[in-house]
Amino acid sequence: MIKNVLTMAVIAAMTLAGCQETPTETAKDVSAARKDAAQNVDAARQDKDEVVAKANDQVADARQDYAATDTNARAKLSKAESEAMVKTAQADFDIAMAQATGRADVDKEKCGAMVGVEKDACISAAEAALASEQAAAVATRDAVLVVAEQHD
Repeated sequence: MIKNVLTMAVIAAMTLAGCQETPTETAKDVSAARKDAAQNVDAARQDKDEVVAKANDQVADARQDYAATDTNARAKLSKAESEAMVKTAQADFDIAMAQATGRADVDKEKCGAMVGVEKDACISAAEAALASEQAAAVATRDAVLVVAEQHD
């Protein structure tokens, strides 16, 4: 009987040891998640730069047209400015979402060294922070879209 209990205890200990990451593995996962997040944010920033540059060119063209023909050009300028605001808001939103997702991925990787309830709580906290950041990004983007829609 004692031999069976001892055998079961050894098997249980080995099973639990296999489920938990080592600090080195966790550090590698965190590093990889940070690298991925940085690449995603850099790509989003580069996309934003391209979108904003193109939108600014369109605004400049509209301003030139405005100087030539006042009434029609003013409408075209307002439309171009509104479209630029929308494109910039969307690009900023994409950056905010990439940053939020990257932070959440890093935070979740940090949970890898934990087990049980502590790990569950850590993952829940990371997901809650992500949801909060996503909601803030949506609210910010939507506020700018409202302003762009009302732009004259």
